[in-house]
Amino acid sequence: MKILFVAFILISCTALLPSSVSATFGSNTPHTSAVCDTITPASSAGAGNVQIVVDSSITKLEKSMRGFRDIKGFRVQIYLGTAEAVKNERNKYLALGLPYSAYMKQVVPEYSLVIGDFATRMELEKHLQTIHQHYPKAFAVNDMIEINVKK
Repeated sequence: MKILFVAFILISCTALLPSSVSATFGSNTPHTSAVCDTITPASSAGAGNVQIVVDSSITKLEKSMRGFRDIKGFRVQIYLGTAEAVKNERNKYLALGLPYSAYMKQVVPEYSLVIGDFATRMELEKHLQTIHQHYPKAFAVNDMIEINVKK
């Protein structure tokens, strides 16, 4: 019921806004963390930018509905730099077509690009050789990973 309410609110709010307006959703309280996603139009004909800021409780609800759970695990850090440089490197990584998910993490004052969701060190070591073919300086880091609990 909650997910239907959230979906209805998001759809109705975004349907009322023109593409050139920036929309912000979520709590205005300063202690609440938020997730931000920016959508830019693919065509150059419609110039606009919509930014959706979602309250962390909505993100948690959505993750639980999809069947994902966070556990301690490992990822591989392949790049460290400014936010713009990491975004460019992420696009290059995604173009390689490797089967690992890519995540941007803030490591103040810079950002890092980490890939994969490895539950055990042995699983990580098995895939690290493949990653080293493209990123020889890549190394393992401890992180909270997402696993799918619904099969």
